[in-house]
Amino acid sequence: MNDQAVQDGDLDQLFAPLTAFNRIVLAVSGGPDSMALMHLVARWARLGRAPGGLSFDVATVDHGLRLGSSREADWVAERAKELGFTHTTLVWSGAKPDTGIQAQAREARYALLVAHARKSAPAAIVTAHTSDDQAETVLMRLGRGSGLDGLSGMAVGRPLLPDGSVQLVRPLLGVSKESLKATLTQAACAWLDDPSNERTDFERVRLRAAQAHMAALGLSNEKLALSAARLTRARDALEKLTDDRLASLVDLHNGVFASLSRGAWEREPAEIRVRLLARLLGAFGGGAKPAQLSQVEALEAAMANGRPMAQTLGGCIVSQGRTTLRLYREPGHHDLPEFPLGPGQEALWDWRFRVRYDASEGGEDPLPPVVSVRPLGLSAYATLRGSLPSNARPPALAAAGLPSIWAGQRLLAAPALSGGSAFDDRFSAVFLGLDRLPR
Repeated sequence: MNDQAVQDGDLDQLFAPLTAFNRIVLAVSGGPDSMALMHLVARWARLGRAPGGLSFDVATVDHGLRLGSSREADWVAERAKELGFTHTTLVWSGAKPDTGIQAQAREARYALLVAHARKSAPAAIVTAHTSDDQAETVLMRLGRGSGLDGLSGMAVGRPLLPDGSVQLVRPLLGVSKESLKATLTQAACAWLDDPSNERTDFERVRLRAAQAHMAALGLSNEKLALSAARLTRARDALEKLTDDRLASLVDLHNGVFASLSRGAWEREPAEIRVRLLARLLGAFGGGAKPAQLSQVEALEAAMANGRPMAQTLGGCIVSQGRTTLRLYREPGHHDLPEFPLGPGQEALWDWRFRVRYDASEGGEDPLPPVVSVRPLGLSAYATLRGSLPSNARPPALAAAGLPSIWAGQRLLAAPALSGGSAFDDRFSAVFLGLDRLPR
């Protein structure tokens, strides 16, 4: 899209990604980009183009990092209400860091927005990232040595919760900042200027200051965004191939562990092996810190030596035997969750399983009104392993990191395992699968 104002005829295509949700949370700071987003969505709804039943809410995060931030949030609230939207100010409270402020503020911002949005799922948190932001992202990632995925830039949408109930949507990635400013000017709408945009200690600010020089060298934002779009096409093709290989080569064992033939693994190109590893680490690593691309590449290279080995990465143990590769959650060095669960309730456990207590199902013994969900552990697995069918006995370390149901010190169930003495159909643990995390 050029630098002219956004027209009514553009709105359906721009906001098509929003139609899959029940609730839309517009993240509006008061700057020109997010104010234009709010006005364009209001126009879309006013023209009757938005689906019936779709609810809208505007949210402003007050980071509390400078004087006047609360007044700015109040100003946005007034503008939102003039357009017919409800508004919520989300406050980042507590002590603020002395270093890495942008990264931590971003993390806090999304945590607040997700907590707000998940009250009515499926929900979309909608931000006003533009084609200029896309170009800056590509340049910053290029400077860090990113691979194809990083240089593909930001995706239009990605999940923010493992079950996909809250997603981040960026509908304006194909629109320039100048186009959004022209849209506001045409509508006689005001916006706020953020003084942090003048801070040259911020990387994005330095890139914007150098924009004219880069454009003179042929590195205009428009061309960088075009490269990101073309790289996205290549990445999507590789991801489709990875999906196919995962389906044909990997046995997920219902989320207990993953296994595949070493011969089949070695026949794949190195890029596909890296992608397979990254996807499996993401799915089985749960709440552990995700592995970096360089770490995944180093592990793939070590495995290519062909010797039997076992290595930990991303909260997982990766074991290479003579004929089989196995990957599963590492139980010992990462805290696994423990929480109460009552009849009729369900909850996410370690970002891997959706655990449910179904009180409507039968059972031989009465159960307490509240049970505890916690990791099975090696000792408990040893007591029930013999009762499992011989073809359903996972590696002990894999089993130790599974969710289990307890009444005090009494093991009631290990619902991720099949059969055996710890099977009780009142409890279930459903693996979230390989697509639970953003790529």
